[in-house]
Amino acid sequence: MLKPKRKITRDELKKDSFVESVFELRSYLKDNLTILSRIGGGLVLIIALAIFFSQSSRNNFREAEFLLTQSSLYLDNGDIQNAKILLQELTDEYSGTEPGRLGGYHLSQLHLKNNNSESALPLLLNYSKKGENPFLLSSANHAISSIYHQNNDIKNAIKYQLASIKNSKTEKDGAFSSIKLAELYIKDGSFKNSSNILDEIKNNFSDDLDVMNKVEYVYGLLMNK
Repeated sequence: MLKPKRKITRDELKKDSFVESVFELRSYLKDNLTILSRIGGGLVLIIALAIFFSQSSRNNFREAEFLLTQSSLYLDNGDIQNAKILLQELTDEYSGTEPGRLGGYHLSQLHLKNNNSESALPLLLNYSKKGENPFLLSSANHAISSIYHQNNDIKNAIKYQLASIKNSKTEKDGAFSSIKLAELYIKDGSFKNSSNILDEIKNNFSDDLDVMNKVEYVYGLLMNK
């Protein structure tokens, strides 16, 4: 005859590690239901906001691209005034996007043509900081360096000339940018740095007449110091 099964008490059940975990989970959920509900609601809100900002970012990018295309058409047709209006709107509203930064770069070039370096500088700095086109980065940094040079801020001129060299499109472009850096080092009193740069360029571009003529010119400046 089968013996009756002994009843298992709650305490005995808890001795089983798996069952014990279940009890602990149930207890935790019961004790923290309010907090978890708030967290769950918060997660839903965060996800909703992420979706919203992602969609908003895509919309901003498309709108910025449209304005950039329109401004480029005006520039191609020689309508500088309308191009400037659109480029200004582009930089005012969408400077956080790459099309917006490109618009700022193109607007800076128009300012530079009008000898308005004060208006061009913040636009160039914005592109230098977050722009994505290496060739335009080199050009922007070179322009920034030139503006600081004109303002006798040689330290910043050197800083951005170094950035221009880093993004040079070709080795020859890099050589000319380096020669410009050598000139800035002379202005800064760093004659050894200038000489080292010129020596290296002379070794690497001895067969390039254009580069060597410029090197010899800067050597002349260095010898007069």
